[in-house]
Amino acid sequence: MFNWMAALKVIAISAIPFLELRVGIPVGIVSGLPPGVAIALGVVGNVLQVPLIIFIMYMLRRIAQEVPAAARWLQRIDSAAERHQAKVHRYGWVGLAILVGIPIPGTGMWTGAAVANLVRMPLVLTVLALASGVAISGLLVGAVATGAIAVIELF
Repeated sequence: MFNWMAALKVIAISAIPFLELRVGIPVGIVSGLPPGVAIALGVVGNVLQVPLIIFIMYMLRRIAQEVPAAARWLQRIDSAAERHQAKVHRYGWVGLAILVGIPIPGTGMWTGAAVANLVRMPLVLTVLALASGVAISGLLVGAVATGAIAVIELF
C-alpha cells in the first residue's frame, strides 16, 4: 500500500527553503518510498517554490526603489548572486540550470532566481532553468541517498 503520509512529507520538506531536496528525498527513501517516487515527489515539492521565488524577487526589486532597508537587503542578495553571474551570461539558461542542479548550500533555487533576476533573464527561461536544475539536483540527491542507505544497510 502506498504511504501517502511519507509522500506528503517529502513534498512539504522539499518545498521548505534550505531543506529542499537535500532533506526531502532522503526522508522519503528512509520512510519506505521507492527512490524514484521519492525523487519525483521531491522535485515536485521543490518546483512548487518557483512562482513564489520569482514573485518575491520581482516585488523586492519594486519595493527596493522606495524602501532603503529593502534596497540594502537586495544589495546583499545581488552581491551573493554576482559570483555566478558570469557563468549565466556565458551559458544562458543552461548555466543557470547547472548552478541550481548542484545540490550544495548556496547553489539552489533561491540563488538561481536571484542570478536570473540580476541578469534580467526572461521569465520563461528562468522557469525552465530552475525546473531543470531542480530535476538535476533531485537525481543527484537521490543517487547519493540511495547509495548511502545501501552502504549503511551492509553493516
